[in-house]
Amino acid sequence: MAERARASTTYKSSARTARILALVPKSGAGSDIENSDSSEDEVYYARKIVENKIVEGSDLSSEPPSLGSSFENLHLLSDSGEDTVFITTVSSSVIDSNINSCHQVSTPSYLGPDSPSILASVSVPTASDSQNQQIKHQSPLATNISSIPAFNVSQISPLAGRNDFNIASPSGGTRSKKKTTVVVKKALVRVKRIDTKWTCTKSFKGKADIEVRMFPPSLQSRSPLEYFRMFFDDDLIELIVQQTNLYHMQTKSTPLNVTTDEIRDFIAIHLLMGVVNMPAYTDYWCKTLRYNKIANIMPLKRFQQIRRYLHFANNLQDDGDRYFKVRNLLESIRRNCLKIEEENRFSIDEMMVPYKGTRAGSRKQYIKNKPRKWGFKVFVRAGVSGIIYDFLAYGGEDTFRYHDFTEDENGMGLGAKVVLALSKTIKQQACSVLYFDNFFTSLELLKHLRNEYGIFALGTIRQNRLRGAAAKLPTDKNLKKRGRGSFAQVISNECKIAVIKWFDTKCVTAASTYTHSQPVQQVWRYCKKTKSRNPVTCPNIIKEYNNNMGGVDLADMLVALYRTEMRAHRWYIPLCSQLLDICVNNAWLIYRRENKGKKHMKLKVFRCAISNDLNTFQRTKEIANTSRGAHFVTPQISDYGRLDQIGHMPSFASKGRCKKCIKSQTKFICVKCNVRLCLVEGRNCFFDYHTKSA
Repeated sequence: MAERARASTTYKSSARTARILALVPKSGAGSDIENSDSSEDEVYYARKIVENKIVEGSDLSSEPPSLGSSFENLHLLSDSGEDTVFITTVSSSVIDSNINSCHQVSTPSYLGPDSPSILASVSVPTASDSQNQQIKHQSPLATNISSIPAFNVSQISPLAGRNDFNIASPSGGTRSKKKTTVVVKKALVRVKRIDTKWTCTKSFKGKADIEVRMFPPSLQSRSPLEYFRMFFDDDLIELIVQQTNLYHMQTKSTPLNVTTDEIRDFIAIHLLMGVVNMPAYTDYWCKTLRYNKIANIMPLKRFQQIRRYLHFANNLQDDGDRYFKVRNLLESIRRNCLKIEEENRFSIDEMMVPYKGTRAGSRKQYIKNKPRKWGFKVFVRAGVSGIIYDFLAYGGEDTFRYHDFTEDENGMGLGAKVVLALSKTIKQQACSVLYFDNFFTSLELLKHLRNEYGIFALGTIRQNRLRGAAAKLPTDKNLKKRGRGSFAQVISNECKIAVIKWFDTKCVTAASTYTHSQPVQQVWRYCKKTKSRNPVTCPNIIKEYNNNMGGVDLADMLVALYRTEMRAHRWYIPLCSQLLDICVNNAWLIYRRENKGKKHMKLKVFRCAISNDLNTFQRTKEIANTSRGAHFVTPQISDYGRLDQIGHMPSFASKGRCKKCIKSQTKFICVKCNVRLCLVEGRNCFFDYHTKSA
C-alpha cells in the first residue's frame, strides 16, 4: 500500500510538472503575435523591443525568441475598460564572475501584490571592453524608446531571492566566466477600448441614408489609348526608358539605347499576350506557331534584351524600402488612380499578385482562401464598380513607411491601420462608406472612422472583438434552433454602432455605424427538402454588405480574365504585370462609366485596341511592309491614330475599293492606316480621311 501511495504521489507530481512545462515554449518558437492572423492580437498583448549587447565570439546562445509568448500564456492582462500594452526594452550590463545573486527591487505597482511571478532574467553573451557594441531591435510601434520609464523586475522572478542562484558563478560549470543580466524595462501604453452599454432596442440613432453618387455620361469621345494614358502616362514610360538604359550601363557598361517607342511596343506585345496565350513567349516568334501580330512588332532578340534589363529604379539609391525596386512604378500609378473622380462606396480587401519564386523572401505571402494562394499581398480600396482608387503593398514592418498615424491609431493593429491609411486618401470623406471583412473590423475602428473622419463603415466582425455585445446576443446553437433567416440585434446609441447576428447556412456577425437590421428584407435560398427556392428573412445590414463588398473581388476577376504574364527571375516583374493589368481594367471601367447607355467595347476588344494604338500612334511605318498587295501585316488603325497627322504617306498597292467614298476604285494606300484612299483631281479622299472625323 505504501508503494502504491508513493506511486500515486509520483504520478500526480509528474502530471503537475508536465502541465507547468507545457507553458514553456519550445526552443526557437515564435511569439503568439507573430503567428496570429488577427490584427486585433497586436493591440491587446505584449510587444517586445529587445535592446542588448552581444559579444563577438561568445559561445552562449542569445535570448529565447519565445520569451514574450510565455509571458502572454500566463494571462496577466485584466479585462478592464482599457487595454494595457506592455512595451518592453532590455538593457544589459556586464556582471563580474564573482557576483552570485540578483539585485532585488520591489514589484511594480501595476502588477499588484498577488500577481504571479514571471521569469524576467535572461542570460545573453557580453561584449569585451574593446568591442562593446549595442544592437537595437525596435518595433515600428515604439516611436520614442527614450521616453519609456525603466524599472527592474528581477523581484518577480521565481528564482529571485535565492542565495544559491548564481548568474555567472565560476564553480557553476558554465561555459563562460562572464554573463550579462538582462533587465526588462516596461512601460504602459493605454489603448482605449469601447466601454458602453448594449441594448436590444430596435431604435438606432446613428442611422444615415446615403445616396449613391451618380456620374453623367461624358460628351467627349476618347479612344482606348487615351483612357489607358490616364494611368500609364508618358512620364512613366520615360522613367522606364531612363532606368532600363541606366541598369544596362551598370551591368554591361554598354548602351542598350532603348527608346520610348520600343517600350510602347514592349507593352503592346504583353497586352496581346494576355489575350492570346501560348506555352512559352518564344512560341510567338517560332516557325511552327508564329503569331504575326506580335512577331512583326519587334524581333525576338530585341524583345529579350528589353525583358532582361527592364528596370524602374536606380540601384545605387536604395533607401532600405522593401519595395524599392518597384516603388517608383507603384507610386506613379497610385497617384494617377487617386486623380479619378471617386464613388462614395468603397470596399477594402487583399489582392494577391501571383508569385511562387524564391527570391522575394518574406515579401511572398500565403492566403489559403484566395484562388492564387502564393504571392505578394496588396491591400486595395476599390469602388463598387471595380475601379481601384488606392492600394498599399504589404511589406511587414515596412508597410506604413510613407504613412503617419496618431498615437491612438498606432495602437489599433495592422488591419485597422490599413483601413486608415487607405481611407485618408478619400477626397470627399463625408457621407462615404467603407466595407471590409472581419480581418479589419473592430468596434474601435468603426467609432474612430465616424468621429474623426466622418466616414461610415460596415463589416463582419469576430466574436472576440464584440466588447461585451456577445453577452447580449444568442449563441450560435440557439440561433440555429430558430431556423434559417433568424437574427438578433444589439445597439449602442452612445457609440452609434449596431451589431447584428444572422443565421443563413452558418452564423455571421456584422457591425455598422450607419445602418441596422431594419428594414428587414428577403433573399431567396435553395431548400434541399422542398427542392425549390424559398424566401429567407435577411436584415438590411447583411443586404448592404453583400451589395457593396465585392469591388475588390470584381477587380481581381477582371485581372484574371486576361492576365499579363511576365515571368522572370526578378521578383518585382510580376508586380509590374499586375499594375499594367490594373491600368487596363481601370481604363475600361472609366470608359464604360463615361459611355453609359451607349454600346461599348468588351474588355478583350478594348485591350487589343490599346495594343494597336500603342504600336501605331505618332509613328511612321515602313513602306516595305505595306507593298504586298491585299494581305497586309499592319492592322487597321483607330480614329485616335488616324487623325494624329504623323506618318500618313501614300503608296501604291493593288487596286481596290476606297475606304472613304466606298464607290471608287484606287491604287493609292496610306502606309500607316493600311487603307486604300482616292487621290485624284476633284476627289481627295486621302486628305479628308486624315483630317475629318468619321
